[in-house]
Amino acid sequence: MKYYQVTLLATSANASQWPQSELPEIIFAGRSNAGKSSLINALVNRKNAAYAGKTPGKTQLLNFFSVDDEVVFADAPGYGYAKGGTDSTVRFARLIDPYFRNRRQLKALLIVLDIRRVPNEDDMHMVDYARNAHLPVIAACTKCDKLSRMRQNAQIDIICRTLNISRQSAVPVSCVNRDGIEILWEKIRNIYEKKEQA
Repeated sequence: MKYYQVTLLATSANASQWPQSELPEIIFAGRSNAGKSSLINALVNRKNAAYAGKTPGKTQLLNFFSVDDEVVFADAPGYGYAKGGTDSTVRFARLIDPYFRNRRQLKALLIVLDIRRVPNEDDMHMVDYARNAHLPVIAACTKCDKLSRMRQNAQIDIICRTLNISRQSAVPVSCVNRDGIEILWEKIRNIYEKKEQA
């Protein structure tokens, strides 16, 4: 199991606070209870690289993590647990819109989805951000250890149809037993290494 060097580059509320890095970036986004922070921690083989709180939706900023000085994981706030509804949605849009429009290092969206749930409107909006920016999408379907292999396949088919993404873009993963973690890393590397060589 590889040990990764992880550095928090910046915690930003707006574009002026984005890190001055030239490394390729992958943005991680998902519903507040989809297991995004746990997935980042599993990918870098650390317990607390990304904050995994007991209260969904606690993180409200965009956090940038350099991994082995090769790629940056941009950890977006979880969405879907807005107490105030519209205000929270507006804040999220103000944070994310400029990032997708203007961050030239951004190479892909990694959307984190609970494999047991059907993607909702918020998930579809996130995929739309990537499409509008002409970026590839990777769907990390977490908590796959809670389903049989047959049920996993059925759920992934539903997820791919709902988000209109290819089956090859979706990876069932478990942060408990690390199923799919290396496959996910392979997809991440393929995206940013190919982009860097282009």
